Amino acid sequence: MLVKSDALKEQKKIAELTAGDESLMRQHQLFQAEMQFKQELINKRKAYSLTQKDISERSGLSQQAVSRLEKGNGGTIETIIKYLSAMGCTLTLKDGAMP
Repeated sequence: MLVKSDALKEQKKIAELTAGDESLMRQHQLFQAEMQFKQELINKRKAYSLTQKDISERSGLSQQAVSRLEKGNGGTIETIIKYLSAMGCTLTLKDGAMP
């Protein structure tokens, strides 16, 4: 049975679970950053009207590797760079808030 998600309820529960546990809070922040990055990859690919197969053919990665990367199931820095290069993008670092 599917249940509709309640974002506020979920945020409250996460806050309760991570309160006072710096390690768990950091793990959650890293998870969120990873999921946001993966979603940005998908959004950019779609903005360029590319399929996973297109990325696969342009990058030399298997279509399965592209799918796994987008689902958040792995991906080395080499895989990410190949994926980005297939879209004509590069990986850069920018300053952000220090934890």
